[in-house]
Amino acid sequence: MQSLSSGHILVIDADANIRELLEVNLDSEGYPVRTCSTPEEAGKIDPLDVRLVIIDSMERSFSGIDFISELKDNPDTATVGVFLCTASGSQSLVIEALDAGADDFIAKPFSLRELLARVKSYMRRHHHLAVAQKLPGSTVNVRDLSIDLRTHTITKDGMPLGLSKTESQILELLARNVNTYVSRAEIHGAVWNGDAGINDRIVDTNISRLRKKMGDAGASLINRTGIGYMLSNK
Repeated sequence: MQSLSSGHILVIDADANIRELLEVNLDSEGYPVRTCSTPEEAGKIDPLDVRLVIIDSMERSFSGIDFISELKDNPDTATVGVFLCTASGSQSLVIEALDAGADDFIAKPFSLRELLARVKSYMRRHHHLAVAQKLPGSTVNVRDLSIDLRTHTITKDGMPLGLSKTESQILELLARNVNTYVSRAEIHGAVWNGDAGINDRIVDTNISRLRKKMGDAGASLINRTGIGYMLSNK
């Protein structure tokens, strides 16, 4: 099967069974995969050939969190996606990982179907965003709404739609990933910078307000429990 996105998925985990499980299943979905047992070993791989990293927290002198921090602090690799996949579900670890720049958190033992769904969602969004960013002026039309991602203007029947800054940010994020689900955690991270002091349920509250302001087009803002939100223009 042909790869669905450029770049490899890099799996870093001390457990050989998990490395093999993810390598086999991600490969069957069409994603090229490389695996390492330690962050130090992963450092020998060209990071510019990596699109997504799935890493355990790995309590060692150079931990998974340290690896994430280095990856995100480097301008050349700051856009590489990172999923922290670990058996430790402590809130402090989750916050530390998000602060370091992790894009998602997956607790062990995990559902393989859920993990694959999250990977597919991330890779699709990366592809759509990369395409949109190459366009000189990218406009998404949804029923009577027009969302100009270049000028950051949102109009309804040609008239400006009265949205708050937060609502505009959410709608633009969904428009950049049109026809693809974006998780609540990802919206929370993008709009509120992953502020741990803000409950991610605030995403639901703001989307509820946004949907009402969108009028008939609000029906195109779709929620799927456990997956996230999608703006559909189909």
